[in-house]
Amino acid sequence: MQYFFFCYRCNLKKRKSCLFEMLKLVTLLVLCGVIIDVVRSGDELPPEVKQMMQNLHDSCVAETGVAENEIADANTGKFSGSDALKCYIKCFMSSLGMMDDDGNFDSEAYIDLLPPHMQDHGKKVVEACKPTGTGACDIAYNMNVCCYKFDPSKYHLF
Repeated sequence: MQYFFFCYRCNLKKRKSCLFEMLKLVTLLVLCGVIIDVVRSGDELPPEVKQMMQNLHDSCVAETGVAENEIADANTGKFSGSDALKCYIKCFMSSLGMMDDDGNFDSEAYIDLLPPHMQDHGKKVVEACKPTGTGACDIAYNMNVCCYKFDPSKYHLF
């Protein structure tokens, strides 16, 4: 009810955007908390988190039109370089708070999303992989290619 009240106070023209932003924030906070708990316990991701990640994936696929095989190929280092894949990665990163819509990368948010045992590795990745490119989608893509090259064994694109 408080969630609806918060969004009800928004400008009527912006209400849909406000609801979407609140949903993204709530999803991000829940996802971060659950992932940290899961990693600390050494268990597999619970079904709720898998479902949230699937929903985020589905939303970004719908937004960008990327083919599923392009995402699967990226996990093996075969980055197609298509605009759809670039913008899918940007959608995912911005939805998780690692990047804004202008392509500004938030290294602290990236590191904070990592499980504690991977944060040192994340800091090394941030040192090695600097945001480069001509737009938000290009920057997100280049960051991910660099992350993959830095350590393919620790890279995964949902």
